[in-house]
Amino acid sequence: MSKLRVGIVGVGFIATLKHLEGLKANSDLCDLVGICDLDLARAEKAKAAFAPDAYTTTDWHDIVNDTSIDVVYVCTWNVSHAEITCAALEAGKHVMCEKPMAVTGEEARRMVETAKRTGKKLTIGYQNRFREDAQF
Repeated sequence: MSKLRVGIVGVGFIATLKHLEGLKANSDLCDLVGICDLDLARAEKAKAAFAPDAYTTTDWHDIVNDTSIDVVYVCTWNVSHAEITCAALEAGKHVMCEKPMAVTGEEARRMVETAKRTGKKLTIGYQNRFREDAQF
């Protein structure tokens, strides 16, 4: 099996403390190839810490339109989750979107419908579902 090629959009708190650490820990399964953040210095800092060979950008379209990327992590402001997620799915990428899924039910439905129509996987980062207190 070949490695999954990953792009991440938004490298703030949750991306840096959770997602990038997880991707780095699983480097035998995936390569982080593209890092996007509105703050280029923050993207460059993430690159230095987690993926020195990745490219950086301030435009999420670069990640979504990169034909070499298989999976897009969406870790941006909540109001942009639906737009970026649907664009990535339409571009043939699987998507891991951070919580909350969307800011309206209509946006959430559009995300699910887009995933179904494109045949791509969509998952939302509700990581607490495996905690004992949440399962109780």
